[in-house]
Amino acid sequence: MFENINIILLETSHPGNIGATARAMKVMGLNKLSLVDPKKFPSDDSFALAVGCKDVLRKAKIFKNLSDSLEESEINIGFSSRKRRAKVPKLTIDQCVDLINMNPKKKISILFGNEQSGLSNKELLICDYIVTIPTFKEYRSLNLSAAVQIFVYELFKRSFRPIKESSKSSKLATTKEKNYFFKEFINLITETNFIAKKNAQSLTQKIHIIFNKAALDKDEINILLGIITSINRKIKK
Repeated sequence: MFENINIILLETSHPGNIGATARAMKVMGLNKLSLVDPKKFPSDDSFALAVGCKDVLRKAKIFKNLSDSLEESEINIGFSSRKRRAKVPKLTIDQCVDLINMNPKKKISILFGNEQSGLSNKELLICDYIVTIPTFKEYRSLNLSAAVQIFVYELFKRSFRPIKESSKSSKLATTKEKNYFFKEFINLITETNFIAKKNAQSLTQKIHIIFNKAALDKDEINILLGIITSINRKIKK
């Protein structure tokens, strides 16, 4: 169940949260866990809290950086409770779950930031969508494993509802492919002086968001890369 979904925890400080996350996942039918630069793992604390779910921890993949953990991912969804500058499309948790259920054959990554600061603006820019779990306005901070538990419960609960699968049958470009295209595109518009130094960071972020919204498939990425290659040949003549 939910074999296409990968839960990713970034720079988790407390190993107990990793164990509690594993338990929250398994009880709702999820088993794919990735850890990006955890402060302490493996740990007795994490295994102590993963009662009956130690297999999820043993199979967890550990990465040094977020990009490596997302290489094969087709849809990236970040959970964040903080207001950020990144203008990434936002979903309610219900919309998020419906999107996942409509794309059972797509590789989907669900990102949770660390306990102190959550996902940074840079990390959110990698996401196709952002989800904020609604909370009491006077105290908005959810424990990391509690946030994961709410998400996986909503996913499990709504998975029994009939929902129409997405009609887009073509295979979406992976994060690795999108990042390669994005790098080539930025190099091109930098070389042609479209980007000025004074607004480079802001414009680069906006362009990144534009292409993420497009949900490009593999063929579309290859066409765009072909156009970039053709332009580069003309420039270098």
